[in-house]
Amino acid sequence: MHSHLGEITVTAPGRGLRAIGAASRFYARLVTDSPIVTALSPARPRRSVGYEFETVVDDTIDEAEDVRSLLLSRRDGAPLPTWQPGAHIDVTTPSGSVRQYSLAGRPGSGDHYRISVRKIPGGRASTEIHALSRGAVLRVRGPRNAFPMAEAEHYLFVAAGIGITPIRAMIERAVRDGARWTLYYHGRSRASLPFVALLQQLALTSRGHVIVKTDDVDGFPVPEDIVDLGMGNSAMYVCGPAALSGRLRDESLASTAVREFHTELFAPAAVVDGMPFVLKLDRSGDTIEVGAQETALDALRRSRPDQPFSCRQGFCGACVVGLVAGRVEHRDRVLSPSERENSLTLCVSRAAVDGEALVLDL
Repeated sequence: MHSHLGEITVTAPGRGLRAIGAASRFYARLVTDSPIVTALSPARPRRSVGYEFETVVDDTIDEAEDVRSLLLSRRDGAPLPTWQPGAHIDVTTPSGSVRQYSLAGRPGSGDHYRISVRKIPGGRASTEIHALSRGAVLRVRGPRNAFPMAEAEHYLFVAAGIGITPIRAMIERAVRDGARWTLYYHGRSRASLPFVALLQQLALTSRGHVIVKTDDVDGFPVPEDIVDLGMGNSAMYVCGPAALSGRLRDESLASTAVREFHTELFAPAAVVDGMPFVLKLDRSGDTIEVGAQETALDALRRSRPDQPFSCRQGFCGACVVGLVAGRVEHRDRVLSPSERENSLTLCVSRAAVDGEALVLDL
């Protein structure tokens, strides 16, 4: 996936999504390496025991301009954990960078994972992944699902560029289930869009419809026109930049064409309702001021640029640190209630009281 995983916005979830939520709570209790775990997409992302293993790059495929897919199999030859549409894996590159990539393709189809990565100018991890060849080893954690697909009478899928990766898996599932679906697929140019021919073929052999638009020919997306593709009973799934996702969400709320709205963002959402506060580092004695519009992680990295992080959106747990004192407004989706008593997620959580200090075990 392009390392875009993030905040999920859900409006008026249906029964299918509530059932998935109940199942996810069950998955969270499975933290040992067992056949059951291997068969599920665990919901507790910070757990690594039983979900982390080495994979081998079996093949690389150039899908579009600056987009390359990797086919991964387990290095030990064991079956890969199964997954559901919207699932992703954490990938550790040989240099130690950790990124999240959506699983593309048909869930449960064989002994390979497929990830598709866009090479970002100046992007260390994407450049490193594009340089990999057959036989390279990548450490993987997961899969887990922060973008579950609920049952619906009609699906309106919206993908921007490489955001097609989780959407492709959802379309594969909709085709398998015989559901009606519409895909609005937008990118900067036709050459930059992966899987176009495959998706059009899927539409021809199912109850689907594909609309492809590009900046260089059609101009920028028009949210009103996209939402109008809904049929009143549509579940809308969006994967793209935060600005587009936000506009589509607002438009869907004002429209009767869409019943449910779900989105997965490429990048962290802006801080909202933030108040300034202070971080105190218990071991070093340092004090760091956090502005109203910045995260504790960004403030801390000004003086400690090596502070670990990954998703920046409160679901991977890479930036969790110990809490010595202070009241926290927890905004993450990774810590359990007991863990929140003595730790916090730097990328999203904040002091609960304006100006109050949070004392960290650092």
